[in-house]
Amino acid sequence: MPRILIVEDEHVLARNLQEKLGANGFQVALAHNGRDAMTAVASLLPDVILLDVRLPDTDGIALLPKLKGECTTATVIVMTAHGNERIAVDAMKAGAFEYLTKPIDLDELALTVQRAVEHQQMADNLRFLRNQEADSSGLDRIVGTSESTQALKETIRKLGRTEAFARPDAPTVLITGETGTGKDLAARAIHYCGPRKDKPFIHVNCTALPANLFESELFGHLRGAFTSANQSKRGLFEVAHGGTIFLDEIGHLDMAMQAKLLQAIETREIRPVGATEARAINVHIIAATNRNLPAAVESGEFRRDLYHRLRVIEISIEPLRNRRQDIQLLVRHFLDKHCARFGMRSKTVSREAMSALMAHDWPGNVRELSHLVESTVLQIEDDELQAHDLHLSEPKVGDNGDLRVDVVGGPTIVVDFERGEPKLDDIEHAILMAAFEYTGHNLSRAARILGITREALRYRLNRMSETARGDA
Repeated sequence: MPRILIVEDEHVLARNLQEKLGANGFQVALAHNGRDAMTAVASLLPDVILLDVRLPDTDGIALLPKLKGECTTATVIVMTAHGNERIAVDAMKAGAFEYLTKPIDLDELALTVQRAVEHQQMADNLRFLRNQEADSSGLDRIVGTSESTQALKETIRKLGRTEAFARPDAPTVLITGETGTGKDLAARAIHYCGPRKDKPFIHVNCTALPANLFESELFGHLRGAFTSANQSKRGLFEVAHGGTIFLDEIGHLDMAMQAKLLQAIETREIRPVGATEARAINVHIIAATNRNLPAAVESGEFRRDLYHRLRVIEISIEPLRNRRQDIQLLVRHFLDKHCARFGMRSKTVSREAMSALMAHDWPGNVRELSHLVESTVLQIEDDELQAHDLHLSEPKVGDNGDLRVDVVGGPTIVVDFERGEPKLDDIEHAILMAAFEYTGHNLSRAARILGITREALRYRLNRMSETARGDA
């Protein structure tokens, strides 16, 4: 039952308010002066406080921050005599939720208190979710004892102590690493270890949003800005106000949006689609990519100025094959996690299975390891994982130690590392041409299959054509 504290020196009015709210299902307590109000708020911990501005021993506006300090979660509604709205507005600036003018309309009172209770419940739920996310998104989520993992954790700790991250022009952070290495975990840890931890953390997957909607999603739009814009909408930059916006897979961002993002970072302003005026933003920007951005810059697929603007602070996460010391801890972590998730008994790993896990190269890194453990615990009945339960695939290696890559619709490429043949450009050419032929020379479809932009594919094909003419 929601708890209401009424702080009102007029006894008859206070009882009338108490009866009305009690009839609406609220638990109501009374205080007739500031001293009693402070005593009551400490014991009752009310959800809502109805506070009169004029009290016999103090001023309501002066009392308001003291009440909030004693019960930080309480929502305050100020009551004031007609003609004192200016005082009520000052009280709202001091943290009040709403104000009512006397004489009090009891039906209006009940509705306002109900809104205040709902507001408080939403705030409590949001606070709970944020605390829950903070508890599960800190450094504890980054599992491992390898030198590189410990260095990553120490870097995040240092960044968490960086007061510059609280500034409106907080320095951007670029996290690089292969797919599945845990770049999102590092980004969350940076946020929840830093000065913005009590503010929103907004995760944006740059590849999941269509290019034609990306600007609207990031910057927002006004009603009527385009055909389907039936109402105005705040962009994710505004939703993340005061907190962090994490731009995942930034390396695949469309070139047109790269220019607009660069302007937003440099000016710390955004302009919603259809708006004529810019809006200031206060967010910490963290970006991540699995691409080689310097190479993308050289090939014309990524803006050089945006790359340097993003990498004010750069963090590189090592692939799992370079930190095999972490595998054993990670396996234990994922076993406990997935067994608990599915209500299973705890399982162990045989020595042979652990040896196989340690020897695997993990092209999908930590994400691949997690998925493998999850799949395995769901399919075995024994309490111990065996090597044959894992079904780990091995690379195709020939008798002479060469690597064979089968290109569907194209040739089988035999890579002889001893002789250094073929070169990487030759392998790339074979794969690009196979995709081009497979799609019937459809440039856009081939680019989608290869996971690159149409412009990037055209650039690579033109470069290969120029190289071939030069050789001729």
